[in-house]
Amino acid sequence: GRKVSIVLARPHTGRWHQIRQHLASGAIGHAILGDSSHGRSRTNRIWKKKRRMMKERTCLHLCRVRLPEGTEYSPGGIDVKCPLAPDLVKMLKAMPVEFLEKARPILAKEGIEI
Repeated sequence: GRKVSIVLARPHTGRWHQIRQHLASGAIGHAILGDSSHGRSRTNRIWKKKRRMMKERTCLHLCRVRLPEGTEYSPGGIDVKCPLAPDLVKMLKAMPVEFLEKARPILAKEGIEI
């Protein structure tokens, strides 16, 4: 079968599109599941159908945004967290136990609970 990874990316600048593009590039070659622009259409269709996911779903989640203090737009700083959506939690819980056990402590440090 195909291999799946959980990737924790911490971009300091840029947009989420760049994360998608870099992961799908020839250098890494590991597109985000569900990414219709940069991923493999057949793989995405099979993955989503098997897990009853929305056609439009991309398995990408912004879990935290931090903006520094002292800028024009965030004089007091901003730190916003967002828990995983229920469909992503369900998908992750369906992964092999050993896969989740390795990922849980790393994700917990970022405030992501599975």
